[in-house]
Amino acid sequence: MNARAVCVIDLDALAANLSALRRALAPGVRICAVVKADAYGHGAATCARTLAASGVDWLATASLEEARVVRSAGVATPLLVLGGIEPSRAAVEEACRLDVVPALLDADETAALATVVPAGQRLRVHLKIDTGMSRAGLTPTEARDLVPLLRDGPFEVHGIYSHLACADAPDPGSWRQQLAGFEVASADLAAVGVRPTLRHLANSAGLLADHALHLDMVRPGLALYGHRPQPDLGAAVNLSPVMEFATWISQIRTLPPGTGVGYGWTWRARRQTRLATLPVGYAQGYSRGLSNRGEVALRGQRAPVVGNISMEHTTIDVTEIPEARAGDRVLLWGAGPEAPDVMALGCAAETIGYELLTGVAPSVRRVPRGHLSDAPESVAKTTGREDGEVSFDGSR
Repeated sequence: MNARAVCVIDLDALAANLSALRRALAPGVRICAVVKADAYGHGAATCARTLAASGVDWLATASLEEARVVRSAGVATPLLVLGGIEPSRAAVEEACRLDVVPALLDADETAALATVVPAGQRLRVHLKIDTGMSRAGLTPTEARDLVPLLRDGPFEVHGIYSHLACADAPDPGSWRQQLAGFEVASADLAAVGVRPTLRHLANSAGLLADHALHLDMVRPGLALYGHRPQPDLGAAVNLSPVMEFATWISQIRTLPPGTGVGYGWTWRARRQTRLATLPVGYAQGYSRGLSNRGEVALRGQRAPVVGNISMEHTTIDVTEIPEARAGDRVLLWGAGPEAPDVMALGCAAETIGYELLTGVAPSVRRVPRGHLSDAPESVAKTTGREDGEVSFDGSR
C-alpha cells in the first residue's frame, strides 16, 4: 500500500452533532440531514447509515444519483432530492423505486414532469420557492400559476421550502425578508388548496441564527459535520469536527539560507531551515490556495506551509520542531486544539471551508475512527533517518 493521505471520520461526533442540533430545536421540529456532495466529503453511505441509526427524520441529496448511493447503503429514511429529477418516465420510475421525494424547481420542468407520471399515480414532491437566492426554485408568481397542476395534477405536494442566502450575516434583515416572503407564498398557496405538511427554510446558518426560521423542519449540512458558517454563530451549540485529514512526512532536508522552495520559488529560506515534504497536494484536495498561507500540526505544534503547493507534494518549515522525523503523522485539519480549523483555512486560502471539505479527492480513503488497521498510519515504515525519501510501503 502506498497511500498519501487519509480522512478519519468520527461517526460518534456526527451522531453527537445531530443530538446537539436537535436540542437547539423546539419539540416536534424535524431534522433533514443534508448528505449531498458525498456528505460534504465525509462519505455519504457511511454518514447516512450513522444519521439514520441516530434517528434523523429526513435525509437530502442533490441528485437521484446521490440518492441511489444512500439507498444502496441500506438506508430507508425519508429522502428529499434537492435538485429534482429530469422529466422522464425512467427518472420517475427510479424515484418511486428508491422511494425518494424530488423537489419541483422550475415551471417548465414541472409541467413536463406531470406528463410522464404514470396514469393513476401521484408523485410525492416538495415545492421549492425562490425567496431571494435567485438560483433555483419557482417564484411566488410561477407557483400560483401552477396551482391547477399542483392541486389537481399527478403530484402530492408534501412539502414547501426555500433556501436562505444570508442567514450567517450579522444583520438579520435579509433572512427576515426571505422568511416574510416565504410565509406570504405559503399562505397564498394554502388559500387555494395547496397545503403541504412540511414547511422548511433553515440551513445550518438559519438553524443556529434564530428559532423563527425553524418552522416544521430544518436542513443542516455544515453544522452536522462539526462546523459553523461563522465562528460566533450558535456558540451555545456544542459541535465537533467529524473529519480529520492527515498525511505523513515523507522526507526532511536541511536548506542553507537563500534556497528557493517549490515552483516559482515563491518562498526562500531566510536562515538555515529544516524543510519537511508531505506527499499530498492539490490532487488529493489540499488546496493550492494554502501555498505560503496554510499551517499544519505535528507533534502538538504548528508548522507553516512554505512554497507553492504542487499536485502531489506540500512543503512545511519544521525548523522550530527539531524532533520532527520522516514518518511523523501530520494533521492538515481536524478536531482538537492542536489541529488547524478547516473554516479558518478556507479563509486563508481565500475560499470557504465548505470547498476544502468537499474538495478532498475520492482517492483519499475515508476511514471511520477506530477502524485504522488498514489506514496508511499503520503501514508506514520508516528507517528513522531524517534525510531520505521514505514511501509508506517501506521502499526508498
